[in-house]
Parts: sequence; C-alpha cells; structure tokens
Amino acid sequence: VEPIQGRAGIRIPPPGFLSAVAARAREAGALLVLDEIFTGFGRTGSLFAFEREGFVPDLLCLGKALGGGLPLSCCLGPTDVMDAWPASEGEAIHTSTFLGHPLSCAAALAFLDVLEEEGLCARSESEGARFRARLAEAIAAEAGHCRVRGRGMFVGVEGFERSVEGGLGVRAAHALLAEGLIVLPAGGGGEVVELTPSLTIARAQLDWSVEPLGRRLAQLTR
Repeated sequence: VEPIQGRAGIRIPPPGFLSAVAARAREAGALLVLDEIFTGFGRTGSLFAFEREGFVPDLLCLGKALGGGLPLSCCLGPTDVMDAWPASEGEAIHTSTFLGHPLSCAAALAFLDVLEEEGLCARSESEGARFRARLAEAIAAEAGHCRVRGRGMFVGVEGFERSVEGGLGVRAAHALLAEGLIVLPAGGGGEVVELTPSLTIARAQLDWSVEPLGRRLAQLTR
C-alpha cells in the first residue's frame, strides 16, 4: 500500500484508513507492506507518511531520496519477518541490483545527516503548506476548474476537464516547460499536475512558480 498514492495523482486517503488497513491485515495474519519510496524522508512533511496514522508497518520499502541523488533502495523489517528467508546454503536467496553499493551508501549517510541537521522534514511541512495555499489562491482567481491537494512538498493540481489532447497534467507539462518549470502528469487520465520540488528549494523559487502555474492552468482550462 502507498500511504499517499503518488503517480495516481497525489491521492490522500481519509483519516483512519491506513490504520484500519493495518488492523484488518493483522486480524487476518497478513503482513502490511508500505511503499514509501516516493513519500519517504520528509516529502510529506514527516519522516514517513505512515507516522501520522500511529502505527508501524511490517515491511517498509524505501528509495529515491535515500541515495541523495544516487541509485539506492532498501526494504526494512523486523528480524522475525526477515527470518522468513532461510539461511543460504550457498545460493543467493534474495538480492537487489543496487544492494550495498559503497558510493550510494556513503551518499545516503550524508543525506540522512543533512535531512536531520537542516530540519528538512519540518521545512517540507511549513513551506509546502505555504506553497499550496498561495497556489490555491492563484488558481481560484484564474483557473476555477482546478483543485490543489497534497501534503508537505507532495502537491497535485487536478483539472476536471479532459480533451482529446490528454488530461490537464499532460498538456500542462508541455506548456510549463516554456516557463522553465518541470512538472509531471499524473492520474489515470493524466488529469493531475504533479509537483514534487526539492525540500531544499528556496522560497523565492516556489513563490516565482505560482504566477506561471496559475496563468498556464487558466489558459488550459478555459
């Protein structure tokens, strides 16, 4: 389970949903595996998105930000879960393409230091809330057919109109390149403009992006 669906369009489940899934899984004797590859390490304003729900998953999949720009991923779990793999008798039981790469591991350790020392989780929460509020205000004034949602620096703008040229996110991705902005189309029909800026992005850069985003989205939804 993704605690917040990423490529599906920054879809946030209602409060209590994840903890209810965890309870159902444990009642059934199943493991709850959370995919926080996209949402982890401060992206949603907390170290991990699941922390807001007050439970701990049985397995946690991590990647992307973990490597500090280099390829690295991992799967975390307690000993009793990991011991489901028996001892090796000489043949690899489980492996990974980038498992334990020395340079990536060194980058990950440096990244984790910066994440803590610079308070990037808290910064994601505060700057993300400010950015979403400014963006929602600009869009309400210019592109009333859109809606802003998200958490921390995990932001989606959904358009309610489709065209033969693709959803709003698809068309916006092309239009916004001309403004110097890189966004992702997301959602089943490409109807969501996905914004995932760096947690270290300057406030001035976020503020600058609001005007072209509002203007272009207004043009595309008229």
